[in-house]
Amino acid sequence: MNLSNYPLLKILFPYIFGLLLGFFVHFPSYFCQFSFFVAVVFWLLSLLFRQKRSYFWRVAKSLLLWVVFLFAGLTAMTWRMMPTVTAVEERLMAVNRDWLVEVVEVPEPRARSVRATVQVLCGARGSSFREKALLYLAPDTAHPVHYGDLLLVHTQLKAVEAPQNPDMFDYRQYLHKRGIALTGYVAQGGALCLHHRTPDPLRALSQQMQDRLAALFRQSGMQGREYEIITAVLLGAGGTLDPELRQSYAAAGVSHILCVSGMHVGVIFMILNFLMKPMELARQTRALKASLLILSIWLYACITGLSPSVIRSATMFSFVTIGGLVHRNTNIFHSLIASLFILLVVNPLLLLEVGFQLSYLAVFGIVLFQPLITSLYHPKTKIGRYLFELLSVSIAAQLGTFPISIFYFGQFPNYFILSNLSVITLSSVVIITGIVLLATSFLPFLVKGVAFILTGEIRLMNDIIGFVEQLPHSVTTDIDYHVLQVLFLYVSIFGFYLLMVRKRKHWLWITMSAFTLFSGCFAVKKIMLANSDEMTVYQIRGVRAVGLRDGDECVFFSDSIQNRQSPVFDYHIGNHYRRQHARYRFVDIDTSYYGGNFVCKKGRFLCFKGEKYLLLKKNDRIFPTSPPLEVDGIILQCNPRQRPEEVARGVRYQTVLVDGTVTPYYRKRWQKPPRTP
Repeated sequence: MNLSNYPLLKILFPYIFGLLLGFFVHFPSYFCQFSFFVAVVFWLLSLLFRQKRSYFWRVAKSLLLWVVFLFAGLTAMTWRMMPTVTAVEERLMAVNRDWLVEVVEVPEPRARSVRATVQVLCGARGSSFREKALLYLAPDTAHPVHYGDLLLVHTQLKAVEAPQNPDMFDYRQYLHKRGIALTGYVAQGGALCLHHRTPDPLRALSQQMQDRLAALFRQSGMQGREYEIITAVLLGAGGTLDPELRQSYAAAGVSHILCVSGMHVGVIFMILNFLMKPMELARQTRALKASLLILSIWLYACITGLSPSVIRSATMFSFVTIGGLVHRNTNIFHSLIASLFILLVVNPLLLLEVGFQLSYLAVFGIVLFQPLITSLYHPKTKIGRYLFELLSVSIAAQLGTFPISIFYFGQFPNYFILSNLSVITLSSVVIITGIVLLATSFLPFLVKGVAFILTGEIRLMNDIIGFVEQLPHSVTTDIDYHVLQVLFLYVSIFGFYLLMVRKRKHWLWITMSAFTLFSGCFAVKKIMLANSDEMTVYQIRGVRAVGLRDGDECVFFSDSIQNRQSPVFDYHIGNHYRRQHARYRFVDIDTSYYGGNFVCKKGRFLCFKGEKYLLLKKNDRIFPTSPPLEVDGIILQCNPRQRPEEVARGVRYQTVLVDGTVTPYYRKRWQKPPRTP
């Protein structure tokens, strides 16, 4: 692959770099806009010079073009990442409880509430307030909430809180990437629908079509997990999938099957292209065929919710169709680059989406590595060629995605080849059978038989997933990469690819150097962790949790978390655990005595590395002593009723630590503890 044959890369690379720079470094918006304007002016002036053959001016124009698109990306990301909630709006939220909002996305039913993204229009007092909020509404079957509803809601809007625990998932940043800065809960009866309108007719039509197609599956007799999977695989409605089922597919390395992606669009494209094959015989019908193909692909993309991976695939297949119509060989790499650039210009925040990154990296991996892998072996039978091509696609996609996948999720499916060989083929059959069911839904005598076959196919797919998940060592967990390690690993993978293609010795040195740096980061981090210790009082609502670490050993005290399989531990602490590379020992925090190498607990006292802490709970009392007992700190738990000045008569302390079981009222009471006598 010669990069000089892809001129769009010359502007794509600096644009992406500008987007990343704008995300990680916060520049003033006026600086970005002024710099972009100056860069554009200098680039336009450079085009006026006549020395077109001069090497100096060619290099200068190229550099200026790089600078233009770098600042274009920087400006675009800065605009999107600007803080939205002002000080005036914060004061308004503190006193106002009634808001006029508009539902701007399709509400998502959950176990105990309905989650709806709304546009806040104004407060009850008429104050202007243009922010997006995520509302959790108590289910109300009498007055359900729909997309496009204009509601008057009674709730207290709050800015989304920052993560309270180290290395915890940053939900605030996750919502901020989607333009959402506020959240609130609406009790039953707290929402009044004033009017219904459709601000986006295309999205409303998409949801109506998705609901009608899902209803056809229900009418055919499908239910339970089989219904959830077919609507997720074919229609993109995966909001109600069982979490255990999702985890099983993730452990097998085929979680991408549960959301509509490029594979699904490719299957739809091949089916439609096969059915429209007779239209290629006449010149007059070729343009009609191309138009119908493009229209059908984008209609399917709309039905499935226009996810980034579907948009990417629909854009790419549109380019391929148009290229075939004008009798030009459409390079798939050109199509990928063009679709990537167009999507990032329309919505720069897509670059920060994990699904978007994995989707493009998987396809780029297939485009680069799959031809190289298939050239290593040539099976003689058709079945052998099919299986080896499927195997090569699976390996190529993993080469493109596993570094960043491990960075985000900390695990690797060891039997991904086995699951991909079986499940991907079967999922394609499921998609085709699902389309046949929808096509025959008006024939009651036939649709029941198709639904029976489809249910059997999905159950077989689930059984295969369950078998792979139950295999010993099916998943390698607790893997932790740094951002630099991801970069080094991609450099080594791409360097190895160029080594195999171009056979140059310097690519071997680049590959080995990058892999050495990647491995060296593990050693550096292990040395740093071995020579460090920490004490963490975790902020988990209703849970007492204290972690004490010395090197790679950690003792975790808690009242309800007693193992790593706890969902609370996985969400709040699991990422911190993974990045510490520590061996955890779980101990009941109410135990009367525990003794270890570096920590000791006796009664209400906790000793760690020569420091002494007092655990103070709800009904505990400290009596005056002379002189007062000296400790390094007090850990407050379960809203201690004794006032700080009373505690100070019996204990002299330096710091106060508060866990997640203490309410704001009691936190405020201890903010300024009195001086000891």
